[in-house]
Amino acid sequence: METASFIVSKINDKRSVLLVLFENGKIRPAGNVTIPPNHGIPNPGDVVECRYLYAFKDSGSIYQPVYLGEREDIRHTECTTAQLKYKAEPV
Repeated sequence: METASFIVSKINDKRSVLLVLFENGKIRPAGNVTIPPNHGIPNPGDVVECRYLYAFKDSGSIYQPVYLGEREDIRHTECTTAQLKYKAEPV
């Protein structure tokens, strides 16, 4: 399992949010994460921490994300795709 900080892009239905990261100065989608009932739903623009198994290189989406909470100590500029650990490519 890995962890990374993401920016909330929008609030979805059923207690989930869309996550994004910066890549070369552009915004790249990173998938969705469900917000557990014991956490408040973060607002768009908030920085949040998620645990995940790996990321897909093509889409940048994270696999099996788990919401860990908001991060007030991380700047938006630190939320980049460089944090991600990608799924190993078949040899």
